[in-house]
Amino acid sequence: MFLKKLTENKLITIDYYKNGILQKIKGRVNGLNLNEQILTLKDEKQKPFSIRLSGIKHIY
Repeated sequence: MFLKKLTENKLITIDYYKNGILQKIKGRVNGLNLNEQILTLKDEKQKPFSIRLSGIKHIY
């Protein structure tokens, strides 16, 4: 599972699906809500992004 990668305090790249389109984002993990299954990231410009865990294809 990819949850171990999310605990590291490094810059990560995530491929994920949003509205059926594959997208890519680089950032650091800001929060993880397992009840709502949402991952919150901050990109290089400190802009927050929310991604559903079910939409994640790959983390590296």
